[in-house]
Amino acid sequence: MLSEKFVELFKSAFGFDPVCSGSEPTCIFQEGQKIYVKYQGRVVAEFEDDERDYGAILHYYAQKTGIITPLDKRVEELLRGLFANIIVLTEVEDRNGFSHSQRVAKIAEAFARYLGWSEERCEELRNHALLHDVGKIAIEQLMLYSPTRLREFEQHYEDHPIMGTIYLSIHETLWKYIPTVRSHHERWDGKGFPDGLKGEEIPLYARIIAIINYYDEVTNFVSADWDSELKTPEEALAEIEKLAGSWFDPELAQKFVKFMREEFLKTNG
Repeated sequence: MLSEKFVELFKSAFGFDPVCSGSEPTCIFQEGQKIYVKYQGRVVAEFEDDERDYGAILHYYAQKTGIITPLDKRVEELLRGLFANIIVLTEVEDRNGFSHSQRVAKIAEAFARYLGWSEERCEELRNHALLHDVGKIAIEQLMLYSPTRLREFEQHYEDHPIMGTIYLSIHETLWKYIPTVRSHHERWDGKGFPDGLKGEEIPLYARIIAIINYYDEVTNFVSADWDSELKTPEEALAEIEKLAGSWFDPELAQKFVKFMREEFLKTNG
C-alpha cells in the first residue's frame, strides 16, 4: 500500500488517487519497500520507497502518461517546428494561403486516415510530409545570391534530398525523418535519385509522399519536368495511374487515386 505522503503528493500533482485496478494503461502500486510503475500490463520501472525519490517517481509517471513530454520529444518538436516554419516561408503560397509542403502534409494526413492508420501514425506521416523538402532551404539560399537564380535551381534540384539529410543530421531526434527526406524522389523502377532505390527498398513514407508530391506539383506549378501547363486534378490522377509500377508503388498509387476521387476532392474541391 502506498504511503500517505506519496498519495498526498500524487493527488496534489494530478488531481486523483493513484490506483491500479487493471483498467488504467499506466498505474502505480507498492509491494514491500518498492514502488512500481506499470504500463500496458507490465512493470516498466521500480523505485525504492524513499521520500527523496517521490519527485522522480511522479515525473516518470507524468512522462509515461503523456502529461509531460520527455526532453528529447520537446527538442524534436522545437527543431521540427523551426524547420517547418522556414520551409513554409520559402515556398509560394496558393490563393488559400497554403504552401506546397502544407498541402502535401494535409493530403498525407487525410490519406493515412483513409488507410485506417492510428491517429498517432497519421500525425507522424504529416510531420514527415512537412519536412520532405527541407533540403530546398539550401537551394533557396544559393539562389538568393545568384544572378541566374533559375539556372542554379535547375542545376542543384537533385541535391535537395541529400541537403535535407545533412540538415536533419544536426540532432538525433530528427534522424527518423531522414529516410523520407532522402528517398522521396526515388522511383519504383529504380530510376530515381539520389540512391537508385527500387521497389520496397524505398521507405514506405517516402513512397507515399512521392505520389502526393507529384500530384501537388503538377496541379499547382508549371514545370518543364512535368508539362508546359497545369494539370487538373483528374488529369494528375490519370497520370499517376499511368506511372504506377514505374515511378510509383502500384498498390499505393491505386489506393491514392481511389481516395482522391471518392473522398478528398469531394470535400476539398
